[in-house]
Amino acid sequence: MSPFLTSRDPEGGTRFRPLAIPLILVAICGSIVGAMALGGILGAGVGVAVGALAATALVVFAAQARPDQRLEVAEAADGGHRVLVVAVAEATAASAQRIADLAGAPTDVRVVVPVPSKRLDRWLSAEDEARREAEGRLARSAGTLVAAGLPVSGSVGDHDPAQALEDELHDFAADEVVLLTANGKDPLAKVESRIGIPLRRVSVEAEAG
Repeated sequence: MSPFLTSRDPEGGTRFRPLAIPLILVAICGSIVGAMALGGILGAGVGVAVGALAATALVVFAAQARPDQRLEVAEAADGGHRVLVVAVAEATAASAQRIADLAGAPTDVRVVVPVPSKRLDRWLSAEDEARREAEGRLARSAGTLVAAGLPVSGSVGDHDPAQALEDELHDFAADEVVLLTANGKDPLAKVESRIGIPLRRVSVEAEAG
């Protein structure tokens, strides 16, 4: 990744510099023109291959970068305290009690479970089994949190936990976020600097131990 076009943030993420977007647009246009020119000189097949390679490189480059904007959080209509739990692991009795201790006396605890689908399944639109798995995890986790004395609602979200968080915050006026995780995974680290509310982490293994 060129340091001329991007910079690194404290969490290790990649951000575009101000001139990056215009240069990328120029590169896209250049790749199209180049593909057409090569198609006339060396044959259409070579031109298309070169153009496709350039376009793929630009897509990969853009996918590794992220915007700087703060995540939008819905506004609350009252003074209640709301907690959003992003559950990439299934809640246990111990982890649910830990969340209850952190949350205090919330008016609502929203649990969002990302669909654990694989990339190939998404390409083939074959996510039914993964969605059923997520729905089962949601039902069991919600039941465990209710048993810990929490008022729980829930939903199934995007396969990317960071995107699931962002989607949920558009509609749910959270005052804090809890990441329920396992195996040392931290899928929200890449967006932590963009979250304008507290982010806490509860590890299933740590609580089980």
